[in-house]
Amino acid sequence: MRPRLLLLGGLDPSGGAGVTADATVAALHGTEALPVPVVLTAQNRRGFRATFPVAPWHELLEAALGDGPVHAVKTGLLGNPATIAEVGDRLRLLAPAVPLVVDPVLSASAGGYTAGAEVAAAYREHLLPLATLLTPNGPELLALGGDARALLATGCRAVLHKGGHGDGGFAEDVLVQPDGTTTLRRPRLCPGPVHGTGCALATAIAAHLANNVALAHACRAAGDWLAALLAALGPAPGDGLPRPLPFAAVLPLMRTSTR
Repeated sequence: MRPRLLLLGGLDPSGGAGVTADATVAALHGTEALPVPVVLTAQNRRGFRATFPVAPWHELLEAALGDGPVHAVKTGLLGNPATIAEVGDRLRLLAPAVPLVVDPVLSASAGGYTAGAEVAAAYREHLLPLATLLTPNGPELLALGGDARALLATGCRAVLHKGGHGDGGFAEDVLVQPDGTTTLRRPRLCPGPVHGTGCALATAIAAHLANNVALAHACRAAGDWLAALLAALGPAPGDGLPRPLPFAAVLPLMRTSTR
């Protein structure tokens, strides 16, 4: 039986992000995806329009949990502070025995969605104390307080500060843990806007954790895999629209990475 990866987040009708893309990433990394949509989104490559809470998501979660053990959890877009608090309450029963990767979705790559300060505060209060790993990009880290090491005081066991929003010839993801930091340095690629990179990276890390891979190695392997996807995209087409990740383009690499 493959490890089971619980995925809580938004449903993206364009297919490029959210639990739709998460399920693809989970399967390609050797895990059984358990996608639970907590919010519905109206979005596509041209922008983010609205979110709609999924009223029965608690029942969906209970069904997934009642069907067998869960080996890791990944959260994505959760909507409002009340929902974040509810998710935290339910995941508290799994933590700390089950690894939890929290992707704090506070904006959309296509534009049109920016979470308020109350959403960031809810993440800090309800999910960070349970998290094995938090995966903020630069703007998200700033919204959460700006200091990755200080976030460890919330109870979060590690923070992966992603360097994709920086500049320069290299992109650096910095893994901050209580006993030190690890810098994962890769040549910076310029594929233009890409939809769903944060979702894909966090889910890939969670899948590695479900397969009992150590955290630092999981972050490195997932980052290398994402870099291969971005390289497969080639140069930006020039229309300014975010492109989806080409999952099929590096399928042989993904099979190798899960052995």
